[in-house]
Parts: sequence; C-alpha cells; structure tokens
Amino acid sequence: MKRKGLEPIQNEVDRLRETATEAVRIASERFFAEYDKDPDPLRLAAWFVPRCWREIEYVFMLNEEIRRYGLSFERKHITALSKHSFQEAQHYEMVGRIIEHLGGEVPVTVPESARAWSDLLWDCLDRHRLAAIAAWNISETAAGGSFDATLAASERYQDQMPEAFRVYKQIVKDENFHVGLGQLLLDRYAENDKDREEILRAMREMVELVAYTYKPENVVVTGR
Repeated sequence: MKRKGLEPIQNEVDRLRETATEAVRIASERFFAEYDKDPDPLRLAAWFVPRCWREIEYVFMLNEEIRRYGLSFERKHITALSKHSFQEAQHYEMVGRIIEHLGGEVPVTVPESARAWSDLLWDCLDRHRLAAIAAWNISETAAGGSFDATLAASERYQDQMPEAFRVYKQIVKDENFHVGLGQLLLDRYAENDKDREEILRAMREMVELVAYTYKPENVVVTGR
C-alpha cells in the first residue's frame, strides 16, 4: 500500500503556508514604510529582537525534538536536524551583531511580544513528535515573507546596519534548507490521520500568531 504522508492534506498545508507568508510580508512592508519616515536605529533594533530570539529558541526546540523523538527518525534525519540547529545558533549570533550595531540589546529571555509564539512551540513539542516541526515549518516559511523588505532596507540603511545585507543573504540560503527539511520530515513521518490532524492543528495555531512581531504597532523599544 502506498504511503500517504502529507498527500491527503497537502493542499491545506500549502494554503496555510501561503497565508502565513503573505501576512508577514504585509506586516514587514508596513514596518519599513513607517521606519522610512523616522529611521530611529533603536526602533529597528527592537524590530529585530523577536527575530533574533526565535533563532536561539529554535536551537533549544530542535535539540529537545532530537532528545525526545530523534531515535524514532532515521539517522540521516537526526543529522539534518542537528545541522538545522547549528545554523540557527549561527543566525542568533549574526542577527545579534546587527542589533548591537544599532544600539540595541541581544535578547537572552523571551521578548514579551514573542511569548505566545514561544508558548505554542513548546506546547506543540509536548503534544506530538511532529507538531513542533509543523509549527516551526509554518513560522520559518512565513519568515520568508519578510526577506525582500529586510534586504531592501539593509541596502537603504547600510550606514546603520552594514552587516545586514550579507547576513540576510546567508539566512535566506539557510532558510531554504530549513523549510525543505520540515516539509520532508512531515511528509516522511505522517503515518496516519491522527498524525495529519496534529500537523494541521499546529500549523493553524501558528498561522494565527506568526505575523504579530513583524507589525509596527507591536515593536517595543526599550532602553531609552
């Protein structure tokens, strides 16, 4: 009998990814449109803070995914998850340097604006071995909606963040691997309708949250 994987829900998965990506794209473009009117480096640093935090929280989550569930996956997929984790740690360092150059502080605890996102990620990890993968796959797919606006701004404001264009070019490359890995794992290990229900539940919940920290009204500047 042919393995079904994500096939029965692939159209819905694709729709959720597109919805999340579009929401982040709109929110990011709104932020930078407002920023162009008043280019305050501390405000830009504050916008990057939740993104920086997500990088390190992905490290924590991915390592815990491996610890709890990794031995139920093929060895090559444990290796791929470990590579993903390492790259996220690199992103935390790289985005952290952008924040510091802008005069902000690199987050070492979850920012309040990202708390609901963080709580959902860990709740998904507790619920099912594929739920956290589904949630971060939506989150990372959606982040792609911010890249064009971020890269364009990094060129406009090179004096404020000289490393940002190079950093985000590398992040875009890495994120293609991360998003593809999530799709692969979900398709490979979704074995029955219960698995697929948990995947869709996690994705739908993340879609509701993922654009929040990109919106200009939710950027919190501290340290003034």
